[in-house]
This record gives sequence, C-alpha cells and structure tokens, in this order.
Amino acid sequence: MATFTSRIRLEKQDNGSNSGTWGTVLNQKVIDLVDDAIAGYTIVSCSSADITLSSNNGSADQSRSAVLEFQGTLTSNVGITIPSVSKIYFVKNNTSGSYAITLKTAATTAKTTVTQGGTGPFVCDAVNVITGADTTGLGLGTAATLNFGTADANLIPVSSADIRYIPTSTSSTISSNKVFSGTVITSGTNTFTSITTHSGKSVFTAEVSAASSATFSGAVGTPEVSIASATSMNVDFSAGNNFAITLGTNATLAGAVNGKVGQSGTITITQDGTGSRTLSYGASYNFPSGTAPTLSTAAAAKDIIVYKVREVSSVDCASLLNLS
Repeated sequence: MATFTSRIRLEKQDNGSNSGTWGTVLNQKVIDLVDDAIAGYTIVSCSSADITLSSNNGSADQSRSAVLEFQGTLTSNVGITIPSVSKIYFVKNNTSGSYAITLKTAATTAKTTVTQGGTGPFVCDAVNVITGADTTGLGLGTAATLNFGTADANLIPVSSADIRYIPTSTSSTISSNKVFSGTVITSGTNTFTSITTHSGKSVFTAEVSAASSATFSGAVGTPEVSIASATSMNVDFSAGNNFAITLGTNATLAGAVNGKVGQSGTITITQDGTGSRTLSYGASYNFPSGTAPTLSTAAAAKDIIVYKVREVSSVDCASLLNLS
C-alpha cells in the first residue's frame, strides 16, 4: 500500500509494488511533484469567499507550488488556509479592491496579512505563517530578530559593503554611526543623532533633521514645486524649498503655511504670455521697509522672491527683479 511524505505528499512505493509501472509512478508522483515544490507557479483567483488550498497525496495541487499568486477583485477580506506542514512559499498579492488577503493554517486562528501589491517569502512552521521580513521566532540569532522593514529604529547590523539600497516608508531615527555607500531613498521623517556618512546618491522625500552638524561634500539641490495660478494662493512650505508660479491672472500670495523656522529658498514668478499681471502679498510676507516689490510686466518676464522663514507663518523676503 502506498504511503506519502508528510510535507509535500510524494508517493513512497512499497518494496516490490507497481511492477511494470514503477518508473511511471516515480516520474509522475515524485519527480513532477518535486518540480512543483521547487519551482511551481500557481494562480489562485479570489473575490469574497475564504479559500483552503488543495492538498493531494501523490498528485498535483495548489499548496505544493513554490510560488502562489493571488488575483481578482476583492469584495471582502479573503483568508487563505494552507496545510499545517513546514514549507516556504513565495507569495504575490496581485488583487485589487480595498480588502486584505491573509494566510493561516488550520492549526491556528492567527493570520498573516499579505500586503496588496506586495511580493515576498512566507514561512510556515506547521502552525503559524511568518512573513519573510520578520524572522522572529525562527531561531536565527539576535540580528535576525530585528524585525527589519517594520520597526523604525531597527537597522540590520551588516557591513557598509552589503548595503546597496535601503527603503524606509515610516519615520526613522539613526542613533549610531552608519556609513551608506549606495543609493539611499527614504520617504519618512529621518533624524540623525550621530555621524552618518552618505557616499552615494541620497534622496529624501520627507523631513530630515540632524542633532549635530551636517556636511554635504557634493551638490545639494531641491526641485521647484509648482503652484497653480489663482486669484488667491497659499504657499505650503512643507512641500519643498523652491517654488514656481506662472501668473495667469492678477493674484494675491495670501498665506504662508507649514513653514519650518530657518527654512529658506526661492519663489520664482513668471508672467504668462499676456503679461502685466500683478501680485499682492498677505500679512505673512515681510519686505524691506515694509514695501512689497512691483513685478516686471513684460510677457514671460521672470522675478524671484528670496525668502527665509522667521516663524511658522512669518516669512522675510527680498526680491530679484526683471531677470532675463
């Protein structure tokens, strides 16, 4: 009588069994299934109902595959139940809709969320499903339990030669000396409380603060943020340092919001093809002797307001007029 391996359900032939068909059984119920377990790719369609992946002894099924891709438009949260055996899966959540895909085994009620649009490894220890980005509990040592990718303050202590690309999507505090020799892109607030060296390209898309001095040996540039022309406009200083307006009507630069004390930059003002547009200024903008500049009037003329934020809603300004 045939028996099967406990994890990926391969047939184990008895001594003397399957005379004349032993090779067929070996090929179809062992070798082909090992191929699935190592490199098989299964697409699972999802919508609203929970799904238990098929699990067959000695024949093809869903849960043996190495890669699982979930597709479909979700109309509710969908739970995926996999066999309660140890196995590694590479999972891709290619669903749409504002709902979640979760993984679990029948041995527990605990569920692990697969981020929509995400791709990555998941480890089943026969009871729980653990995301590959969280190695807590796998017995891999102190460094492996730092929960990288989820905790703000946890940076994996690897050599600088091994750091090529570090994305962070939440606020981060770096409190010990770090050297980054590759591209660093961050989209959360970054606070550096000790020496940090960036010798490659660094892109910061949110606030960066340093508790001590910061030195940049290469060029530091910030792009201009466009402000749509309107009769009344506010400058949101949290959006950048340099701003650009092409006047299409007589307008007022009414408010200055979200400024950071000490922030400085420029506001470039360009006349449209008609020209002779005027610009007035709200009480937040301070000019020498209290006199605001009169803009150049020619079509496509360009003037620049140089500013420094004195207080959150008080901005000191000077003007550079009629730039060709």
